[in-house]
Amino acid sequence: MSAQSLDTMTSIWPPRAPGAPRILVVGSQIFPDSFEWHIVDSLRHLGCPVEFFEARTSMPRTPKFAREIIDRTLTFILREPERLFERKLQRAVKRFEPTLILATLGNRVSPKTVKRLRASTRAPIVCWCQDAMTSIGRQYLLGAEYDAVFVKDRYMQDLFSRMIKSTTFHYLAEACNPRVHRTLDMSDADRRFYGCDVMIAGTLYYYRQEILRQLDGFEVKVWGRRPDWLLNRLTFKHSGMEVCCDDKARAVGGARVCLNTLHYAEVNGLNCRAFELAGCGGFQVITSVPALAEHFAVGSEIVEFKTSSQLVELIRHYLDHPEAAAEIAKCGQMRAYREHTYEHRLAEILRITLGYVPEMW
Repeated sequence: MSAQSLDTMTSIWPPRAPGAPRILVVGSQIFPDSFEWHIVDSLRHLGCPVEFFEARTSMPRTPKFAREIIDRTLTFILREPERLFERKLQRAVKRFEPTLILATLGNRVSPKTVKRLRASTRAPIVCWCQDAMTSIGRQYLLGAEYDAVFVKDRYMQDLFSRMIKSTTFHYLAEACNPRVHRTLDMSDADRRFYGCDVMIAGTLYYYRQEILRQLDGFEVKVWGRRPDWLLNRLTFKHSGMEVCCDDKARAVGGARVCLNTLHYAEVNGLNCRAFELAGCGGFQVITSVPALAEHFAVGSEIVEFKTSSQLVELIRHYLDHPEAAAEIAKCGQMRAYREHTYEHRLAEILRITLGYVPEMW
C-alpha cells in the first residue's frame, strides 16, 4: 500500500489555522514518501495553506527514465537549464501570493531566479537543503542570498556561517512522518518476503558495498537502487527494488537489525533514514557521527558503530539478545515521534523566518 495522494488526503487533514502563513514549496518532484511530499503533507497538518511548484525542466507526467534523459540533455546543451521554469515560477508566486517561499533543492533554483522573484514578492525566500555537501551542485544555495538556509550537517552550518555573510545558515536535521513511518502488523507472507537478519535501504555505491561485504555470515536484504556501472561484489542477492511507504515499514519490521551506513560526506549530520527507521520501529545500527547524540540517546535509543569489525560484533550481539534490541527500537521510535517529525522541523522554520509559532498537536 502506498501513501495516499495529497489530494485524496485533504478531507482528513485538520482545518487551516486562522492566520497561518501561505507556503509555496519549490522542489524537484513530489511523490509519496519523498522529501517534498512529507513537507507538503506536514504543512497542511499544521494548518498552513500550501502549494507545490515542481522545479523541473521536463513535463510533470513524463516517465522517470525519460525525465532523466531530458534533464541530462538540457544540462549538456544549456548552461542554465533550471532557468527554463523561471517565468512559470514567477507566475505561481503572483497567483498564490505566498507568505513564505520554501525551496527544498538549493541546486535547482538559480540565484538569478531568486533575484527576479525579489522584484515580485516581499515573501521571505528560504532553502531547506537535505543534501550532503558533495551534492550541492553549482553551490546555488550559497550564492542565492536566501533569507535563510537550513542545512542538515553541523559542519556545513559552522563553515558557511563563518565564511558567508549574505545568508544566515541554520542547522536543521531531517525527520520522520508518523503517518507513513510507523510500525505495521506483519502477515506470514510479509515475514517470508521481508524477513532477514539485516536490512539496508538506499542506493548502493562502492563505499556502502565495501561495508556490506563484511556481512557475509548474515542473511542480508538490500533494498534500493543499484547503478548499472557498479561492479557487484556482494555474495548475497540484491533485491532489485526500492521500498517506500508501507513497503519500507514492512522491510523494517521484517529485519532484526536495520543498518544505516551514513555517506562519507555526512561529516556531522544524519540522513533521513536515521529518523525514518526509528519512526518505523526498527532496531537501528548507524555510523557514528558527533551529531547523533544530539538526537538520540546512543545505546538506549540507537546503536552506533565506528568500524566495520565493530559493526559485525554488534550485529552478532543483538541477534543473540533480541529483547534488548526490541527495547532500544521502542525507545528510539518514541524519541522520533516526540522530537523528530516534519512538523517539528517546519515549526522551527516558520518560527525563525516568520516569527510564527503553529499550534502543535
